Amino acid sequence: MKFAEYFLEDNSFRFLSEIRNGNEPWSSIKAIDLIIKEYVESVSESGLGDIEDNCQLNNITGLNGETIENSIVVKQSFILTEPLCISAEQIFIGAGTFLESGAIIKAPCVIGKNCEIRQGAYMRGNVIIGNNCVVGHVTEVKNSIFMNDTHAGHFAYVGDSILGSHVNLGAGTKLANLQFRSRQEIDENRINTIIVRNNGERINTGIFKLGAVIGDYTEIGCNTVTSPGTILGANCWVYPNTTAPKGFYPAGSIIKNSGGDAVQIVKRAT
Repeated sequence: MKFAEYFLEDNSFRFLSEIRNGNEPWSSIKAIDLIIKEYVESVSESGLGDIEDNCQLNNITGLNGETIENSIVVKQSFILTEPLCISAEQIFIGAGTFLESGAIIKAPCVIGKNCEIRQGAYMRGNVIIGNNCVVGHVTEVKNSIFMNDTHAGHFAYVGDSILGSHVNLGAGTKLANLQFRSRQEIDENRINTIIVRNNGERINTGIFKLGAVIGDYTEIGCNTVTSPGTILGANCWVYPNTTAPKGFYPAGSIIKNSGGDAVQIVKRAT
């Protein structure tokens, strides 16, 4: 499991070194909150005027009357003219990022510069978004990382996942993060850690919820679902309407339906 199979040498994502610190490509999923905390504490407070004029801050009341703290709800669309840093809430948003009305951002969260956070986007906390990214309409992101120039433009779910640079998720993509449980597990409110196979070897990820790790320049077609624990190398294509079983896929693979529950994996032409 060489990191270079997923995140290429010219990847310029700000937190790439933190991601490479782990033993496996998914290791940093367990440390997203710490990465955000260390970064936000190193940045000076700024940009509060833009937020106060255009957003509702903190103490948002949910449907059941509960208070949702450390959150931003965008009331009217605007572009940040300078970086926003609210250290107490652990929120950072880079200059030039366009926030559309109806977007919700829950702390902790870091969003880079020149991004589009579109209407209805929902960032549920422990989210890092790189530069020049798109989080689209009715797209939910939770405990995940987008590296630079990555787009999830329409109706996506991204949970407990890492997306490399220049990744595109087609409309309706779902990166599933919770595996099936037995009745006993459900009754006991228990989840087992996700195990994936690599060339016959069983690898315990040590993570209870794991979506996908998607390498640089990989593209996923519309209405595709990745199973919990799907590890895609760089430069892959996943065809539309495909359900990708969990496991490892080499860099440069094409994954497509092959009838029933089966998928066909072929090598991309270079």
